[in-house]
Amino acid sequence: MEISEVDLKKIAKECFENVFRTDTEHPGFAHIDLGKDIDSSELRSIMVALKNELSHHTSKAFNKKLAYHWLVRFDQQVNTPYHVDNAGDQSFLMLGYEPSNIKSELYLADYYKFAQESDDAPKEYLENFSPVFKDDERLLSSFITKIEPFKKDTYNIVLINNSNPTIERETLGVFHKATMLNPDPNKRRIVNSMLINMVHRDFIDEDENSEAAFMKTDVVSK
Repeated sequence: MEISEVDLKKIAKECFENVFRTDTEHPGFAHIDLGKDIDSSELRSIMVALKNELSHHTSKAFNKKLAYHWLVRFDQQVNTPYHVDNAGDQSFLMLGYEPSNIKSELYLADYYKFAQESDDAPKEYLENFSPVFKDDERLLSSFITKIEPFKKDTYNIVLINNSNPTIERETLGVFHKATMLNPDPNKRRIVNSMLINMVHRDFIDEDENSEAAFMKTDVVSK
């Protein structure tokens, strides 16, 4: 999704439909190209506003809200395997990418479709789910989507359903994997990472100070 101006309500509606999925007809992720006419601080403000707008949707659909698991900003130039991040059973990863000359690739793998449709998936795959896929990645090949490469001068958001399979499955997650094509310690590939859990509406979220710091910080962790 490439946009010329930010319409948060429209973006949130499309993200909710595609990411907060209850079936495998939807992809479980969304990519938003915000263009080049913003800056890092505005990117993070958009991320926070999008999280809050999505929380309105989850309140209506699931009678639950979204609460922060973490808010971080870092230089990420390390390859990862297919995995889901460690968080609540129903969680969502929002990644805000700043312009960078570091070429990389981002892949999503639908582990629900793999479990349901592949002859290579063990019968009890979801019940014995591992957050890191340690088998031959070629087994996932029919269930992998490559995100369209980011333009080096634009800001991008990728929202991913990071949920683990549980007995009471409210939304269906996907694996994600990052591959660096030209890592360079003299350059930076800054990723603003927001991991959010879907929690009971009475849950007390104590991360308002973290939210404000996230929007204002100039710090980039390694």
